[in-house]
Amino acid sequence: MKWSCALSILVLLFVQLCTAQQDSGLPLSTGDAPSIHQIEALVSSYAKSVGNLDQNLARKVWSARHEVTFTHPRGTERGLDAILQNFYQRTMGLFSERQLLPDPVEIHVYGDTAWSQFTWTFRARLKNGGNEITTKGRETQVYHRENGGRRIVHVHYSGMPETGALGGF
Repeated sequence: MKWSCALSILVLLFVQLCTAQQDSGLPLSTGDAPSIHQIEALVSSYAKSVGNLDQNLARKVWSARHEVTFTHPRGTERGLDAILQNFYQRTMGLFSERQLLPDPVEIHVYGDTAWSQFTWTFRARLKNGGNEITTKGRETQVYHRENGGRRIVHVHYSGMPETGALGGF
């Protein structure tokens, strides 16, 4: 009886600790520190490539493999050329100023494969009319090891969940 009570208390404490850590907003990354830092740098470079419409930088963070995909609210792009043309030039080209702010970034590394997820704030100014906009969303990126580094092979992003009477349901 004493052991089952003690075990129950330990399980309850463990669950509370995990819940508190998740609720605190702290990243719950897994993997070796060099890989995590490498992916943090990729996320930062990706955000800069979007903010500056820098296709040369985009080519350094994205894989050129044919199966690369990017799913966003305006559609799904397949292949790096389509991503550069349809997302970077057409969609992000609608803005005269852009700033993509990812935070917090959670990273998980599994050998040659890794993924990250984060929320973001996007601030921009429309070319047509000059109106400022701010949007928020969430994003998942998938990476693989390529030529001694890691590259993005898939991105999926969406807006934040709606909150309402049913809490998003």
